[in-house]
Amino acid sequence: MSEASWAVLALAIMVGCFWAGFIVQRRLHEAHRSRDSVDSIRVVITLLVTFAAVVLGLLISTTQARFVGIEQGLRALSADISELDERLRAYGGAADPIRAAMIEYTRAAIADTWAKETPPPGDYPRNLTRMSEGSVESVELSTLLAQTDLAIRSLVPANAVQRGLLRQVQARMTALLDQRLTLIESARPSIAWPFMAILMFWLAAIFAIAGLSSSRNIVVFASTVLAALSVASSIYLAMDLDTPLSGIINVSSAPMRDALAHILQAPLPAGVH
Repeated sequence: MSEASWAVLALAIMVGCFWAGFIVQRRLHEAHRSRDSVDSIRVVITLLVTFAAVVLGLLISTTQARFVGIEQGLRALSADISELDERLRAYGGAADPIRAAMIEYTRAAIADTWAKETPPPGDYPRNLTRMSEGSVESVELSTLLAQTDLAIRSLVPANAVQRGLLRQVQARMTALLDQRLTLIESARPSIAWPFMAILMFWLAAIFAIAGLSSSRNIVVFASTVLAALSVASSIYLAMDLDTPLSGIINVSSAPMRDALAHILQAPLPAGVH
């Protein structure tokens, strides 16, 4: 289910259970609606509300921290791309085809990850094939990077300067591949549906009990609907933060676009694209 679907489901459950509590309250014996009964119910609902609030707070905090971690990882990947290009430039003309491959990768990664934004100009793979369902990793980009890594390891340095640069290039390429794999794994949604199902049960119980013990008037019902909207929006926020590359709140493409601008500053020789 999508983030919006979970939020709408939560809203429907909360409002529906509150209304059901209202209906059941009408059928209760007068003794069950006494002040002592209502006070006892409020003690229970206070405990449930506190527990649910703590869980929702931790959920939002965790997904926010995960969002920030992926954002920082993307900056690190962009820095790896820029620094790799600088060392390839220093290596000389033999590394120009590798630079061209990294430019192609960066353009394709931007266009694929931020599909709703304006794609970079140029010729690069589009309509990429996913490695598996739900993964952000693509076959084409993984193959391109594997070929680039092999090309780097196939370079034959002509002097001591190039030997030193080649070691740096290989180390930077390894760091880039590791950072990319970390981002790919981190981008998978982390909130499991059983957790959401249990959370929905808690919310259903809270609002049903509230309906049993609340006064029957329009002000109470309107306030409850607003409270349900607030809780549903917090669920939507947590789940949207849990998908930082595809949700409404997503990580910025600026670091990758900055890296692309950086590696395009030094034009490639004619005939190398």
